Amino acid sequence: MKILAPLRCSDEVLPLSDAGAGEFYCGIAPPGWDEEFGSAAVHRRSSRSAGVPDLADLRRIVDRAGGRPVFATLNAPSYPSAAIPRLVEFGRALVEDEGVAALIVAELELVLAFAEAGLASRVHLSSLATCRNPGAAAFFRGLGIARVILPRHVTLAEIEATAIPGLEWEAFLMNDGCTFEEGTCSTTHAFTPYCIDDRVGETQNRLDERYAFWRWTLDNCGSQTSRGFTLGPCGLCALPRLAAIGIASLKVVGREAPLARKVASVRLAAHALEVAGGGGSREAIRDAVVALRGAPQLCEGAHLCYYPDVWADRLPAQRARPSAGGFRRIPIADRS
Repeated sequence: MKILAPLRCSDEVLPLSDAGAGEFYCGIAPPGWDEEFGSAAVHRRSSRSAGVPDLADLRRIVDRAGGRPVFATLNAPSYPSAAIPRLVEFGRALVEDEGVAALIVAELELVLAFAEAGLASRVHLSSLATCRNPGAAAFFRGLGIARVILPRHVTLAEIEATAIPGLEWEAFLMNDGCTFEEGTCSTTHAFTPYCIDDRVGETQNRLDERYAFWRWTLDNCGSQTSRGFTLGPCGLCALPRLAAIGIASLKVVGREAPLARKVASVRLAAHALEVAGGGGSREAIRDAVVALRGAPQLCEGAHLCYYPDVWADRLPAQRARPSAGGFRRIPIADRS
């Protein structure tokens, strides 16, 4: 299994490589996109805060990656209809001329357009496409797609059922959760992430301890750090199970994050992967992570686990069963 690291400029490649990254992903917009399509997103992030600035810097990224694959995100959930041929042209140039290994794509019309253009083998299906059962996986395999990125809100049992042969599989490992399934959520954070805004709780009279805890964890535990490590959603203890399933790539989230956060996250993931590779159990991985990161309370109650069912035999039944809300299921008063 390789650690897939986010980046937004060529200066980040070597520090992330040194920390343990084996693959990279980044966002980039076609030249002239803003003039042609205005504020329509290309890769679900602001090009200014999270995108590679230009093709020249993308070439430097590929060069500095030293053979490690670099993937480009064209993963907005929808596009203006006139943008599809423009993105196919741009995607072809990225993989054929710029050294990009694959394109991360979400919108079905764009996926089909790449397949019709003979580029399916260079497409990784984004988590926003919400491939969460073997029937959907078989459909995309039939198109010739190379890799499927699993959604955030899947259990290990669901991954085992979905991860059919003939595809590469990628799973979320660290950082940036959401209480909603992003592939079926049509909200936007362009004006504010109102899904975590206090006004929601005030309107619905939910500013109680449960709501406060949900909002705090959604915000990476109040945007705190411990020894330089981000406190947020984590799936490190599930590494042995993910390896047994055949997951090829482990995604660290945060293209827009500061480099220090990215490096710390990749370093922690690499440390856990080394323990898992040596035959370490879930308990050994957890203990090694806590010894490096600190913040043992982050692991209490599995409330920030990407895959809480890895602890199903240790948690009360209501905690072991993942809910539609993902990580945000354990109120602060119930932590033990």
